[in-house]
Amino acid sequence: MTLLLRTFLDVSAIVEKRRPRSRRASFLSKSHRLLIVAIALQLISGCGTTKFSDTSRTATEQLLISSAMEDLVDQYDYSRLAGLKVFVKSANTTTDGDYLKSLVRQQLGANGAFVKDDEAQADYIVEVAPGAVGTNRYELMYGVPETTIPAIGTMTTATSIPEFALVKRTDQKAQVKLRMWAYNKTTGAIIWQSGIMTKSSQIRDRWIFGAGPFTTATYDNAGLRLGGDKAIPQSFNGEETESEKTSVATEAAYHELDEKAIERLQKLREEGLAKAVEDDESGEKLETEEDDELENVDKEKSE
Repeated sequence: MTLLLRTFLDVSAIVEKRRPRSRRASFLSKSHRLLIVAIALQLISGCGTTKFSDTSRTATEQLLISSAMEDLVDQYDYSRLAGLKVFVKSANTTTDGDYLKSLVRQQLGANGAFVKDDEAQADYIVEVAPGAVGTNRYELMYGVPETTIPAIGTMTTATSIPEFALVKRTDQKAQVKLRMWAYNKTTGAIIWQSGIMTKSSQIRDRWIFGAGPFTTATYDNAGLRLGGDKAIPQSFNGEETESEKTSVATEAAYHELDEKAIERLQKLREEGLAKAVEDDESGEKLETEEDDELENVDKEKSE
């Protein structure tokens, strides 16, 4: 545009010199008008370039996997590890393994455990072992799929006909499988195992007569639970209520524990463990007494 404007001014100057004086005034007024129009066009016009780039992993894939991890980590009961100095390590390398490890560390701290960055400062090791972390894709279409026509006769190259979809659906699903266990760093004795759980998240895109995509995803409402405002669970025997659970997806504020609170937490934990052991012993004693009675009855019948 600038080059055109300069060319126009040069040509106007040359023509102006060659015209008679009687007609120069009228020509100057016309050239001035054209100059104003050219300047206006220069001001309102513009050009630019936009650069686009894509990451190696799509945001949708990352959202699906991270959402499944968050929901899965929220399902476990960490009260058995409350009051202990723990170090979290991964058993294997997997996709987004660092994020999964961070979620576990957060939940342990939220449930009263003391998470250490150095293994030497911890008394117990929590091993995080993801069994599966990945995505699957499913596609369904009603219509004419893309077709390739081979070269025939005078056609030197193959030709492809684009697909014509009346209704099309694409599902992408993330699946995460996880197990954890904790053991004494010195003795190697196991003190807790989580069991194996799986969690999935999904996104679905739909096209109807070419219009779309119409998207629905599970991470729009990732199963958020209320609670998450208590750093010390009130129970340690599996009777934890829903309101006492913590969630990595909700906002929460915690009070830092002092020495007295730590001692109280240890006492509660020991009392809970002692009660559990006592219940087990009572159950075994009761079973033994019942077995003895059954043996006596059988003996009397045989006699």
